[in-house]
Amino acid sequence: MSEEEAKSPEDSEEANGDGLLHMTRRKFLWLTGAGVVGALAVGRFGCYSTEQWEGQVLARWEAHTMAAAALALIPDEPGRWPTEGPTPWEVAANVDRYLSGMPQAMLREIRGMFVLIEQGTLLGCGIRRFTRLPAAKRLDVLLTIRDRGEMFALAFEGIRALCYVGWYQDDHTWQRLGYDGLMIQREGPPAVPTPEQSAPYQELVAEPGAVPRGVL
Repeated sequence: MSEEEAKSPEDSEEANGDGLLHMTRRKFLWLTGAGVVGALAVGRFGCYSTEQWEGQVLARWEAHTMAAAALALIPDEPGRWPTEGPTPWEVAANVDRYLSGMPQAMLREIRGMFVLIEQGTLLGCGIRRFTRLPAAKRLDVLLTIRDRGEMFALAFEGIRALCYVGWYQDDHTWQRLGYDGLMIQREGPPAVPTPEQSAPYQELVAEPGAVPRGVL
């Protein structure tokens, strides 16, 4: 077999110039696909807001997810944030302090919950991640996750509980609840009650060897 006969059709196309066109088209399609994947990756995992964040536990994207969930779950109408109380980012900061000192095993589960919430739009074939949606759409995503049941429902309950922890532990919300804060502040051990103070309790103390009524 001659050298020319041994050449493949692709070799012949490259020799006459058609192969260059074919390779260019193939490269173009590859680069276009890579660009789409890259854009989706940036849209999914990058470009978070520049809001200053100095949390001890939550990463910036987790705090962003926490604030976005609060804006969907706390108001009576998603997006209409109450005038009293902490801001969504202050809710995230309160949650960050609450989680400080939690066991690492629990924190791993909480981080997994944040991944599910942020990327949960993929369950409905959505392109935009949770934090890029309007507040009403975020609520729809959270309810969809809840309605899937089992572990998904636990993720919904978890993020909702953290929202309320971050909201109600803030002293800005106490006045509306009629709560004035801690009323007792002790600097040392509690005082020993006087005999007069302990008299009502002593009347309830049974005699030594006594048994409850009805017991033989």
